[in-house]
Amino acid sequence: MERTRDQVVAILHEHGSRTVSELAEEIGVSQGAIRRHLDIMVADDLLDTALERQRRGRPATRYSLSEAGEERSSHSSYSRLLDRLFPAMARLPQEDVDGRAGADVLQRVFEEMARGVADEYAPRVRGGELGDRIQQVTEALRDEGILQEASDEGAVFRLRNAGCPYRSAAEGTHMACMADRRAIELLLDAPVEQVTTIVDGAACCEYVVAK
Repeated sequence: MERTRDQVVAILHEHGSRTVSELAEEIGVSQGAIRRHLDIMVADDLLDTALERQRRGRPATRYSLSEAGEERSSHSSYSRLLDRLFPAMARLPQEDVDGRAGADVLQRVFEEMARGVADEYAPRVRGGELGDRIQQVTEALRDEGILQEASDEGAVFRLRNAGCPYRSAAEGTHMACMADRRAIELLLDAPVEQVTTIVDGAACCEYVVAK
């Protein structure tokens, strides 16, 4: 049973909201079986629900991770965040720390962390054209929990992430979100605008890159 619920958490974290039928098909169980798990997870405050109107028939219920559900899926992301923050702090020159306010020092730490992420994944970004680099960066940062998909919308590329890798940290300071955006920007060598964030109530984190 726990394995099925872990699969539900993983799917919703990686792909966003799902209906009962979608989850049942992706996991390979009956709708009745998956509904029992969902009812328990809603009761445990791991899932949020929303009604979606259909062209015909009754509205469909869509399930998404609650804040508690996001935290359950983010243990490895928090470990990775800590593993990156401490070296970033150690790399800061003394003059970037002495006499500065705590918020300024924290901002420099996250900036240095973003640079470290970019340096680590730079060898995997080899495309000359922006579109090629977009795909390579998306694939490189998927395991990092920063990006999941990208689409070409004509005048811009839109990059999305359906799950927040460290929601509590992002709610405490938007510098965590800024660091993700900066890492993407450094890898692409192009300006990146973050237009939505999950911690601000959006369904996913979205970034726009102009052509």
